[in-house]
Formats: sequence, structure tokens, C-alpha cells
Amino acid sequence: MFGAVTAFRTMPPMISFVAPSGTGKTTLVEAVIARLTDLGYRVAAVKHDAHRIELDTEGKDSWRLRAAGAVDTLLVGQNQIAWMGAVDGGPSLDSLVELFCGSADLIVVEGFRSAGLDTIRVRRPEADDPSWTPPDPERVVATLHPGETDAAVDLLVNRYLTA
Repeated sequence: MFGAVTAFRTMPPMISFVAPSGTGKTTLVEAVIARLTDLGYRVAAVKHDAHRIELDTEGKDSWRLRAAGAVDTLLVGQNQIAWMGAVDGGPSLDSLVELFCGSADLIVVEGFRSAGLDTIRVRRPEADDPSWTPPDPERVVATLHPGETDAAVDLLVNRYLTA
């Protein structure tokens, strides 16, 4: 579906941050991205949302094009590009990364705990959820509190960004 566009690029390394909702994943991921960017790295982010997302606004031009039957719609502005398309169950993480994140030095993924990626488990004991299924322990490279930005950045630089 997506592979032909970037078949000759080298995939950047990916690391997933996982935790139950409300633990502080996004807080940590946001701080890590900001710090890595300050260090001069190009970081792409992929966020899994288990809920139905709707980015288009009813009545706007891009919504009207999709409503008319466009399979995919690109909305292009001076400083952003948004791609909207209907998916049946969602494309694979690898195909999305290949298409959209090829210019990054590192891809930080929030969620996708079953994708088989190296994983940082974010843990804040007071936010533990006994119904949440943890990631494969063999893929967990660290368990960090949402405030441990320095430890996360050190791990990422030393393990994934140092040639």
C-alpha cells in the first residue's frame, strides 16, 4: 500500500514509549523530543490513539473533498501538511514510518506496544492500571518515571543515535 514511495531509504531507529492512560507518557515523550531537538537531532513522532480520531471539520474544503469520495486528501499549507484517508483497521506501523518519517534520525512512538519495538515502559505507581497489559518484557529497554527525561535522552543518544 505505501512501500513504493521510499523503498530505498534506510529506516531510522524506532523506540516505543508505553504505559496505561494517564501515566505521563506524553509528558515524557514531549520532553524527550524537545531535548533531542535541542541537541540537533531530527525526531519524528508517531502517536497511537485507541479512539476514533476525526481531524477534518465538517463543511471545510478538505472535508468536502473526502465526503465527495476522495480516498486520500492532502491538506498543504505554508508550514504543515496533513494527510487524511480512510483506513480499514489501520495500516502497519512500518508502512506509516516508511512513508512519513524517512528524514528523521529517530522515531519516537507513543503506544503500539505489540509492534515488537524496543520499548521504554513509563511507570508512575500511583497511576498503575491492573487491567493494562504490559509489553513483552524482552523488548523493554528501560522503565522510567515521566520525570526522568535525562535518563531517557541518555539512553536514546547512546543506544540509537551514536554511530
